Amino acid sequence: MKRATLGSVLMAILLLLIAHAPAANAHTELLLSDPADGARLDTVPAEVLMTFSEDLLPETVNVSVADGNGMVIRVLDLVVDGAYVTVSWPAGLTGPDYTVNYRVVSQDGHPVSGSIAFTAGPPAVSPAPVPSPVGSVTPPVTTEPDSETSSLPVGGLAAIAGGLAVGIAIGFLFMLRRRGSGTP
Repeated sequence: MKRATLGSVLMAILLLLIAHAPAANAHTELLLSDPADGARLDTVPAEVLMTFSEDLLPETVNVSVADGNGMVIRVLDLVVDGAYVTVSWPAGLTGPDYTVNYRVVSQDGHPVSGSIAFTAGPPAVSPAPVPSPVGSVTPPVTTEPDSETSSLPVGGLAAIAGGLAVGIAIGFLFMLRRRGSGTP
């Protein structure tokens, strides 16, 4: 009876640890922005709005905007209200490509950084395609996989680790039961 009780206690502790593991890895994240990442706008926005998953520490919010020519301006005119950040568009940038870089710290004290890229201005006029001669072969275009999207997210790693831990615990419990019943 002692081994069964010990096994049950160990299993309960293990399950509690696994249940709380993904929450320990959770940090604030950017939920949405206006303009959205990858957006194409007719003109530069008057302001950029960002919504995060947790309230932020206002004194730790840093935002800069970079244009396609390498000019970077740190934005000082911004408002932080809980999980919302409103950034006034800085003057002096030339387009058409822009990147809004942010670094924030949520109430749990973890810093998070990222960026939002978008294009503003009239669409670029591309030259008309040149027709290829009849019977010519165009080689296929190949692309490399994006390393950021091909890796497992932190939550996926926690789930795998949790699954392994549960499997080991179940094996351990079976081993204890077999020893207790005298079966080799």
